[in-house]
Parts: sequence; structure tokens; C-alpha cells
Amino acid sequence: MPLPLPPPNWEANEISKFIDAARANEFATFANLTGEIARLSDIDLGYRKAIDGVNHSKDWFAGFFLLRAHSNFLAACRLCWSAQIPESYALLRSCLENALYGLYLSKHPESRETWLRRGEDTAARQRVKDEFQIGTMLRLAAMVDATEGAVARALYDRTIDSGAHPNELALMQTLQINKSADHIEFKSNYLDHDSVALRAALKTTAQVGVCALSLFQLIYPERFDIMGVTDLLRHVKVGL
Repeated sequence: MPLPLPPPNWEANEISKFIDAARANEFATFANLTGEIARLSDIDLGYRKAIDGVNHSKDWFAGFFLLRAHSNFLAACRLCWSAQIPESYALLRSCLENALYGLYLSKHPESRETWLRRGEDTAARQRVKDEFQIGTMLRLAAMVDATEGAVARALYDRTIDSGAHPNELALMQTLQINKSADHIEFKSNYLDHDSVALRAALKTTAQVGVCALSLFQLIYPERFDIMGVTDLLRHVKVGL
């Protein structure tokens, strides 16, 4: 579908200019990094098939987290394609967390009410904080499937290092240092270019997308088989 014409004064707004520059980067990534884009598109198809397969499932509650994981994956793709690299890792962390929450609540359905009542009062909020800790969920994932649990932990740590928290690597991967005889100039790119950091982020986006979808496979194994998601995951994992 063709893009609509921008509204009046769009080009005079600094945020709008940034959005246009980001969009130009998205086009460049799509056109030039076709292998990476093809893999991400296959993963997206896996999510869409999985979502279709969740209809009428007895474990319907985890389906809400499947939807949010997919939404976060798509948002991470958009930021990554535009080369907003550290920012994309924050969304990848959220994608993983949604999968981990979905798995946890599928194994502990009695905790749904605790989770749903978080906003009622201070005590309810604290109960959720006490129970729904990322370490607890990662340990559960490892208990259910040692391989996927280990992958989830490694990827979660990578997202924290790379931009989900304001850590050293989040800064350094887009930092340019220009030295001259009398001064040093620091420049942080909001929008990067075709770089090692961009390609690493694209690969991590694929890995997180696959890992999160694989965690949902532990909840819906038969439906993933029926919808062809199991075979699709096997395909996209090759070389990843």
C-alpha cells in the first residue's frame, strides 16, 4: 500500500525529520540485507501461524502473551531495520519476558489471579513483584526444556548488556570518537548504518524471535505441529 502524503508542516518538525530518516534506513536494510530480512519474515510467519492455532485452546490465557511477544518482535524489527540499535534490545527483552510470563502462567494457572490483581493496591503489587521475578521464570524454562532455557537466559543477558539497560555496550556500540591534536569529539549515532553492530542486532532479533516462539511451543506442542510452526522453527534455526 502506498504511503499517504505527509500532513502540512511535517517536514518542519524535528521529530518528523527523524522518523523520515529512520524510514529511509528501513528501506535500505530491507533492500540490502535480504538474507536477514528473509529469516525475520519467516519468523514472523511462525508467530502468525501460532496465533491462528491458539484459537479454542484450553490454555488460552498464555495466548495473550503470545500476542504481546509478537507485537514486541515486530516493534524490534522496525527499530532494528532503522538502525536504532540499542533501543531495539529493550523491545527484544520485552519479547522474551512475554514468552517467559506465558510459560510460567501456563505451568502455574493459580497465579493468574495474582497477576491480574496487580493494580488493586500496594500489597497486590508487592505479591506480583515477589512471585514474578525473571530469575524464577528463567529457572522454570530450564526445568521444562534445558536447551531452550539456557538459550533464553543467554539472550536475556545479551539484551540487558546491549541496550535494555543503560550499560557500557549499549553506549559503545554506537559511539564514535574523533581525535585531533587539541580536542576529542564524541558522537553517539541515534541512527546507525550498515555496521557490525547492525548485523549483530539483526541476528539477535532473529534469535530472540525464535527463542520466544520456542518457549510457546512448550505450551502448545500439538498445535504448533498441526500449524506447521514446529517445522518452520526447525528451518529458521539452521545457521542461527
